Amino acid sequence: MNQQQRDIYYPVLFLISLGLVLWQYLGMERNLNYSLNEESPISLSTQLADGRLGKGLLLRQQNKATLFCNISTSQQSDACALQLKLVENNQTGITLANFENIQLNLSFQSTAPDSIWLQVFTHHNKKHLHLHQQSILPQQGRATYSIDIDDLYQPSWWQFAQRGSQHASPDAKVTHISLLTGDNSQDKNIELSLHSAQFSGKWLQAKDLYLALLGIWLVSITYAFFSVTRGVKEQHQQSNKHALELNKINSYLSIERDNYEFMAKTDPLTSCFNRAGLSSIFGDIIIEYAEIGMPASIVLFDIDHFKKINDQYGHDEGDKVLVNLANLVRQQIREGDYLARWGGEEFLVVCTHTRLKGACALAEHLRQSIENTILSEETRITSSFGVAEINSGFLEQWIKRADEALYQAKESGRNKVVAAN
Repeated sequence: MNQQQRDIYYPVLFLISLGLVLWQYLGMERNLNYSLNEESPISLSTQLADGRLGKGLLLRQQNKATLFCNISTSQQSDACALQLKLVENNQTGITLANFENIQLNLSFQSTAPDSIWLQVFTHHNKKHLHLHQQSILPQQGRATYSIDIDDLYQPSWWQFAQRGSQHASPDAKVTHISLLTGDNSQDKNIELSLHSAQFSGKWLQAKDLYLALLGIWLVSITYAFFSVTRGVKEQHQQSNKHALELNKINSYLSIERDNYEFMAKTDPLTSCFNRAGLSSIFGDIIIEYAEIGMPASIVLFDIDHFKKINDQYGHDEGDKVLVNLANLVRQQIREGDYLARWGGEEFLVVCTHTRLKGACALAEHLRQSIENTILSEETRITSSFGVAEINSGFLEQWIKRADEALYQAKESGRNKVVAAN
């Protein structure tokens, strides 16, 4: 079974198992009903299982059989019983283990309270007779009484009388049932009618279903385990053959990844950070500011009249100025600060853990260094600066304030440092 087949097999097996469990719980009913009529194999019991003589009058009617019984204290051993035969034409009987309960639809009228005994007679191998019984406390009138098969028991007097015989087996067959008047020996007249008897259960018992499903799942899981183990072993052998090759490829890819990551975050001309390179740095700064109020400032500056340099001396000279300026600024800032080419001739310095006053001092120092350093053989280079300290968690507003300060520096004559409000 390959992986694709396993992906289908186990969900289907789960759905089938769930369906069978639900069906067993909600349905799968097995009912064997005996409705009484004038032709039903029901009779008056004259010889009771405990050795007493039965009496009474049995009347068969269209939809019931009625037992009329008179009990007198002068004859305390008297009892009345009717017997319903459940097998005909040499049938073997009803397997008791196939059912869970017996439902009796009875009508009961009595001049004194009394109980009724249900006696179930079973045979094993057509030889050994067994008796199980359970008492019913009937109410006046008609009602249905349900007796669980598990509640039936063998009375002690029967066990003593049948000492040495085989015990009832799970495949015992029910041949007939009896309804017997109860233990109240006071004078009374009883009218007991049996309308129907029904054996109810499941076509498949829960324990048998669960045992079968457990076996199927154990076999399936065991097979899957050995199948997966064999596949893992084969894959392990194949992976060992390609391990060196994969290591070489991974090393090459790691180097290439680092190169691409460096290129993605670095300006190729000046080797400064680009905007993407500052994204994680800005993220850390904003988190520190939001959590503990840690200060930080940015210095945004660009080269004065840079377009004129490109127009008069060519783009090569302009690129040379950009590279020289980036190297100069990189030497002037602190180790924990970051320099980025923000775009064209515009640069940005991130001053971590720095207030506005300190950033302005750095900007003024850079302005003087640029002005006093020969960055081009063709012309004198100056720059204008805008400085802003972080005051909110919004990066765009922070950069916009620095940009507005830079604009004011350029409008007021260039080669100046202006701090944002």
